[in-house]
Amino acid sequence: MKQLCAIILFTSLSVSCGNNPLKQTIDPAVLIEEIGKEFAPDKRVAYYQVSHEVVKDKVILKGETIESSAKATLVAALKALQVEIVDSLHLLVPEPALVNVSVCNIRGEPRHASELVTQSLLGTPLKVYKYEDGWYYVQTPDKYLGWLDSGGLEILSEALAHQWKSSDKIAVTAPFDFVKSSISEDNISDVTEGNILRVLGEQRAFYQVALPDGRAGLLRKASAEPYVDFVTVREPLIENILSKAREFLGRPYLWGGTSGKAMDCSGFTKTVFYLNGLELPRDASQQVHVGEIVETDSTLRNLIPGDLLFFGRKGNNETPDKVTHVGIYLGDGKMIHSSERVQIQSLVPGDPAFAPLRLKTFLGARRMLANIGSNGVVPLKEHQDYKS
Repeated sequence: MKQLCAIILFTSLSVSCGNNPLKQTIDPAVLIEEIGKEFAPDKRVAYYQVSHEVVKDKVILKGETIESSAKATLVAALKALQVEIVDSLHLLVPEPALVNVSVCNIRGEPRHASELVTQSLLGTPLKVYKYEDGWYYVQTPDKYLGWLDSGGLEILSEALAHQWKSSDKIAVTAPFDFVKSSISEDNISDVTEGNILRVLGEQRAFYQVALPDGRAGLLRKASAEPYVDFVTVREPLIENILSKAREFLGRPYLWGGTSGKAMDCSGFTKTVFYLNGLELPRDASQQVHVGEIVETDSTLRNLIPGDLLFFGRKGNNETPDKVTHVGIYLGDGKMIHSSERVQIQSLVPGDPAFAPLRLKTFLGARRMLANIGSNGVVPLKEHQDYKS
């Protein structure tokens, strides 16, 4: 921010001294780059594709972004150059949508062969920014950006959005089940823990439910609970966090996975906390910036169960730590994490479950359950995207 302010100040001073702004001040490309660094430093959660050209002393802004503050700052800074601006920079405005399958796959590029970067669960609200050949560029509630195929979501009209928000809903609590046709008993959709469905009514031991696209059927009441309970009643207590984490033991590892079906390391921690009413950032390198720092040493004596442990490459005076892995501390030197599968390993030499690589690459810990709401960890009941 200091460098950006200095550039803008230098630009303003140059103009006030009567210099030709295009010839004697900075190249607009420098402003574009610095504003991008300030407002969109993490491409996983920010989109800023901006360029320019100068034609007859006019600065023509081109490209697109979802960062309104970045665009406003850029335009204001360029106006300080006292040159004419042609604003062809497209500010993308989101449309609301909902995930329409039990677990949707969000990819780095608009093609099925592209890397799986994250997933979202049925009923999760999405922001849709653009469409390209059967794919939508979307943003999840944890701000992650990527491409989702058209079969994975339902775009909400104003009427559908109102219907969804005003309807009673349930959250799936079973690891796995099916919504079945009330007529043929054929499967309409599978569901997994954390999925959200609209309630149409009740029929003995079943909820009558609807998916975002309107498909309707029956789901066993034993597999779900009222959505209001899911977001308001569940308490993120240490024992609940650890209990939920252990339920996933043996589940397979999947790069980009964030559901109970399969998950990567940060997808595991994110899912465990989500199912306890808390929203964490998507990746380990983002999760390390929320919660509260726990001072650690080789004895691990300051850790308590439920703390997140971070691993990777230690930095130096010139480069920061590179976080590449995360797990949940269980106590007694043990942690539960997703690595090959969800499993329990130890950081204590001599323990049968000792993982020497993890001890060697241990970087530190953060406490997610301290000062929730002001520490970067967001309760679902206070999360704007999850409010009904």
